Amino acid sequence: MRAKRMRDLKENSVSTVIDSLQEYEEHSLRELRNAGYRITMPRVQVIRALADTKIALSAYAIHEKITSGGGKIDVVSVYRILTTLQEVGLIHHIGIVDGYYPSRMAEQGERRSEVVVDEDSGEVRELRLPREIVAIIEAQARAEGFEPNVIKLEIGGKLS
Repeated sequence: MRAKRMRDLKENSVSTVIDSLQEYEEHSLRELRNAGYRITMPRVQVIRALADTKIALSAYAIHEKITSGGGKIDVVSVYRILTTLQEVGLIHHIGIVDGYYPSRMAEQGERRSEVVVDEDSGEVRELRLPREIVAIIEAQARAEGFEPNVIKLEIGGKLS
């Protein structure tokens, strides 16, 4: 059932960039509902903790941000919520820094992403992965007998 909702979500996705914290929160809650998830206070807290970050946050950093602001949540719940948010396409897991970053390019269900990470500051910037590059990567994978579901490109370096 959830897989069908995710396919429907992908087919009906819009391509916009979410600029404000409130827009990100509203968009995230709407997409969670559309994917069949209930809106709970812990989910809202994690979304709010991620909404204003410029760096990828670990689950423990998200937990600390929530609890230092007076919220109550355990780390296991943070991890479970992060898994859900990633499944819906609302966040990126950035392996270079092992942290989570909000997906502000509203193409939920579209599992193609590119991020650049500044090695000094940890600042993350989300970029559009050009369709031409996606087509080349998908063609290479198919030539090897592999059907790609997710394409993630992470680039570490220095912001100028």
